[in-house]
Amino acid sequence: MCKLYLVDDDQDVLDSLGWMLDALDKPTESFLSATAFLDAIDLRQPAIAMLDIQMPQMDGIELLDNIKTAGSPMSIIMLTGHGTISMAVQCIQKGAIDFLEKPVDGDKLVILLEKAKQATLASFNEQSQRDNVSNLIATLTKREHEVMLKVLEGKLNKVIANELNIAQRTIELHRQRVMQKMHVSNIAELAFLLAKTPTE
Repeated sequence: MCKLYLVDDDQDVLDSLGWMLDALDKPTESFLSATAFLDAIDLRQPAIAMLDIQMPQMDGIELLDNIKTAGSPMSIIMLTGHGTISMAVQCIQKGAIDFLEKPVDGDKLVILLEKAKQATLASFNEQSQRDNVSNLIATLTKREHEVMLKVLEGKLNKVIANELNIAQRTIELHRQRVMQKMHVSNIAELAFLLAKTPTE
Protein backbone atom coordinates (compact mmCIF):
# COMPACT_ATOMS: atom_id res chain seq x y z
CA MET A 1 0.00 0.00 0.00
CA CYS A 2 1.51 3.30 -1.10
CA LYS A 3 -0.06 6.25 0.73
CA LEU A 4 -0.66 9.62 -0.93
CA TYR A 5 -0.26 12.84 1.04
CA LEU A 6 -1.22 16.43 0.22
CA VAL A 7 0.44 19.35 2.01
CA ASP A 8 -0.92 22.84 1.30
CA ASP A 9 -1.89 25.77 3.52
CA ASP A 10 -4.97 26.43 1.37
CA GLN A 11 -7.92 24.26 2.44
CA ASP A 12 -9.72 24.87 -0.88
CA VAL A 13 -6.75 23.44 -2.78
CA LEU A 14 -6.63 20.41 -0.49
CA ASP A 15 -10.37 19.86 -0.98
CA SER A 16 -10.32 20.15 -4.79
CA LEU A 17 -7.22 17.97 -5.19
CA GLY A 18 -8.61 15.47 -2.70
CA TRP A 19 -11.90 15.23 -4.63
CA MET A 20 -10.05 14.78 -7.92
CA LEU A 21 -7.86 12.03 -6.51
CA ASP A 22 -10.77 10.32 -4.78
CA ALA A 23 -12.55 10.20 -8.13
CA LEU A 24 -9.45 8.52 -9.54
CA ASP A 25 -9.63 5.95 -6.71
CA LYS A 26 -6.55 7.45 -5.05
CA PRO A 27 -7.51 8.38 -1.47
CA THR A 28 -5.34 10.98 0.23
CA GLU A 29 -4.37 12.34 3.64
CA SER A 30 -4.20 16.14 3.81
CA PHE A 31 -2.14 18.52 5.94
CA LEU A 32 -2.35 22.31 6.23
CA SER A 33 1.32 22.75 7.19
CA ALA A 34 4.72 21.15 6.78
CA THR A 35 5.13 20.73 10.53
CA ALA A 36 1.77 18.95 10.87
CA PHE A 37 2.89 16.58 8.11
CA LEU A 38 6.27 15.87 9.70
CA ASP A 39 4.66 15.31 13.11
CA ALA A 40 2.22 12.73 11.74
CA ILE A 41 4.09 10.78 9.07
CA ASP A 42 6.65 7.97 9.24
CA LEU A 43 9.22 9.09 6.66
CA ARG A 44 10.75 5.60 6.52
CA GLN A 45 7.75 4.19 4.66
CA PRO A 46 7.10 4.30 0.89
CA ALA A 47 4.63 7.03 -0.04
CA ILE A 48 3.92 9.92 -2.39
CA ALA A 49 3.70 13.49 -1.11
CA MET A 50 2.43 16.46 -3.11
CA LEU A 51 3.83 19.62 -1.53
CA ASP A 52 2.82 23.22 -2.09
CA ILE A 53 5.91 25.40 -2.42
CA GLN A 54 4.60 28.62 -0.88
CA MET A 55 3.59 27.92 2.71
CA PRO A 56 4.18 29.96 5.89
CA GLN A 57 6.80 28.95 8.48
CA MET A 58 8.27 25.99 6.57
CA ASP A 59 7.76 26.15 2.80
CA GLY A 60 7.59 23.22 0.40
CA ILE A 61 11.26 23.35 -0.59
CA GLU A 62 12.33 23.29 3.07
CA LEU A 63 9.98 20.35 3.64
CA LEU A 64 11.48 18.58 0.61
CA ASP A 65 14.93 19.12 2.16
CA ASN A 66 13.76 17.64 5.45
CA ILE A 67 12.33 14.56 3.76
CA LYS A 68 15.46 13.94 1.67
CA THR A 69 17.83 14.61 4.59
CA ALA A 70 15.96 11.95 6.56
CA GLY A 71 16.84 9.44 3.82
CA SER A 72 13.17 8.85 3.10
CA PRO A 73 12.14 6.66 0.14
CA MET A 74 9.12 8.93 -0.37
CA SER A 75 8.45 10.33 -3.86
CA ILE A 76 7.82 14.08 -3.90
CA ILE A 77 5.74 16.11 -6.37
CA MET A 78 5.95 19.89 -5.95
CA LEU A 79 2.94 22.17 -6.56
CA THR A 80 2.79 25.90 -7.08
CA GLY A 81 0.41 28.55 -8.30
CA HIS A 82 3.26 30.80 -9.43
CA GLY A 83 6.08 28.65 -10.77
CA THR A 84 9.31 29.68 -12.42
CA ILE A 85 11.80 27.62 -14.40
CA SER A 86 14.54 28.22 -11.82
CA MET A 87 12.20 27.10 -9.04
CA ALA A 88 11.34 23.93 -10.96
CA VAL A 89 15.01 23.17 -11.60
CA GLN A 90 15.81 23.68 -7.92
CA CYS A 91 13.10 21.24 -6.85
CA ILE A 92 14.22 18.55 -9.30
CA GLN A 93 17.85 18.97 -8.23
CA LYS A 94 16.77 18.49 -4.62
CA GLY A 95 15.11 15.18 -5.47
CA ALA A 96 11.50 15.94 -6.43
CA ILE A 97 9.96 13.65 -9.07
CA ASP A 98 8.27 16.57 -10.85
CA PHE A 99 6.99 20.12 -10.52
CA LEU A 100 3.37 20.96 -11.36
CA GLU A 101 1.53 24.26 -11.66
CA LYS A 102 -2.00 24.68 -10.28
CA PRO A 103 -4.61 23.90 -11.36
CA VAL A 104 -3.28 20.37 -11.83
CA ASP A 105 -4.05 18.49 -15.05
CA GLY A 106 -5.76 15.24 -14.01
CA ASP A 107 -4.54 13.13 -16.92
CA LYS A 108 -0.94 14.23 -16.43
CA LEU A 109 -1.23 13.64 -12.71
CA VAL A 110 -2.40 10.02 -13.13
CA ILE A 111 0.70 9.20 -15.21
CA LEU A 112 2.96 11.04 -12.78
CA LEU A 113 1.49 9.29 -9.72
CA GLU A 114 2.20 5.88 -11.26
CA LYS A 115 5.79 6.94 -11.93
CA ALA A 116 6.09 8.24 -8.36
CA LYS A 117 4.63 5.01 -6.95
CA GLN A 118 7.16 2.86 -8.79
CA ALA A 119 10.00 5.14 -7.68
CA THR A 120 9.10 5.10 -3.99
CA LEU A 121 8.60 1.33 -3.91
CA ALA A 122 11.95 0.76 -5.66
CA SER A 123 13.69 3.14 -3.26
CA PHE A 124 12.08 1.45 -0.25
CA ASN A 125 13.11 -2.02 -1.46
CA GLU A 126 16.70 -0.91 -2.06
CA GLN A 127 16.82 0.67 1.38
CA SER A 128 15.42 -2.50 2.97
CA GLN A 129 18.07 -4.58 1.22
CA ARG A 130 20.82 -2.24 2.44
CA ASP A 131 19.48 -2.43 5.99
CA ASN A 132 19.36 -6.23 5.75
CA VAL A 133 22.97 -6.43 4.59
CA SER A 134 24.07 -4.00 7.31
CA ASN A 135 22.36 -6.21 9.90
CA LEU A 136 24.17 -9.28 8.54
CA ILE A 137 27.52 -7.46 8.67
CA ALA A 138 26.80 -6.49 12.27
CA THR A 139 26.74 -10.20 13.21
CA LEU A 140 30.41 -10.62 12.19
CA THR A 141 33.18 -10.46 14.75
CA LYS A 142 35.93 -7.89 14.24
CA ARG A 143 38.27 -10.59 12.92
CA GLU A 144 35.62 -12.07 10.59
CA HIS A 145 34.96 -8.61 9.19
CA GLU A 146 38.68 -8.13 8.64
CA VAL A 147 38.97 -11.46 6.84
CA MET A 148 35.89 -10.68 4.73
CA LEU A 149 37.40 -7.43 3.46
CA LYS A 150 40.64 -9.17 2.50
CA VAL A 151 38.73 -12.00 0.78
CA LEU A 152 36.81 -9.36 -1.22
CA GLU A 153 40.17 -7.94 -2.32
CA GLY A 154 40.82 -11.33 -3.97
CA LYS A 155 43.55 -12.43 -1.58
CA LEU A 156 44.30 -16.11 -1.01
CA ASN A 157 43.94 -17.68 2.43
CA LYS A 158 47.71 -18.07 2.87
CA VAL A 159 48.27 -14.40 1.98
CA ILE A 160 45.60 -13.30 4.46
CA ALA A 161 47.13 -15.59 7.11
CA ASN A 162 50.54 -13.98 6.61
CA GLU A 163 49.11 -10.45 6.73
CA LEU A 164 47.12 -11.10 9.91
CA ASN A 165 49.84 -13.33 11.41
CA ILE A 166 47.47 -16.21 12.15
CA ALA A 167 47.23 -19.81 10.95
CA GLN A 168 45.83 -20.51 7.49
CA ARG A 169 43.40 -23.03 9.00
CA THR A 170 42.03 -20.25 11.22
CA ILE A 171 41.50 -18.07 8.14
CA GLU A 172 39.58 -20.92 6.50
CA LEU A 173 37.32 -21.20 9.54
CA HIS A 174 36.73 -17.44 9.60
CA ARG A 175 35.86 -17.57 5.90
CA GLN A 176 33.33 -20.32 6.46
CA ARG A 177 31.68 -18.37 9.28
CA VAL A 178 31.55 -15.23 7.12
CA MET A 179 29.75 -17.18 4.37
CA GLN A 180 27.31 -18.68 6.86
CA LYS A 181 26.52 -15.40 8.60
CA MET A 182 26.18 -13.49 5.31
CA HIS A 183 23.95 -16.26 3.89
CA VAL A 184 26.03 -16.75 0.73
CA SER A 185 27.72 -19.81 -0.75
CA ASN A 186 30.67 -18.23 -2.58
CA ILE A 187 32.75 -15.07 -2.98
CA ALA A 188 30.86 -13.95 -6.09
CA GLU A 189 27.57 -13.93 -4.15
CA LEU A 190 29.23 -12.09 -1.28
CA ALA A 191 30.65 -9.43 -3.61
CA PHE A 192 27.26 -9.02 -5.30
CA LEU A 193 25.51 -8.71 -1.92
CA LEU A 194 27.92 -6.02 -0.76
CA ALA A 195 28.14 -4.15 -4.09
CA LYS A 196 25.87 -1.32 -2.89
CA THR A 197 26.60 -1.52 0.81
CA PRO A 198 29.60 0.02 2.59
CA THR A 199 31.71 -2.69 4.25
CA GLU A 200 33.87 -0.39 6.37
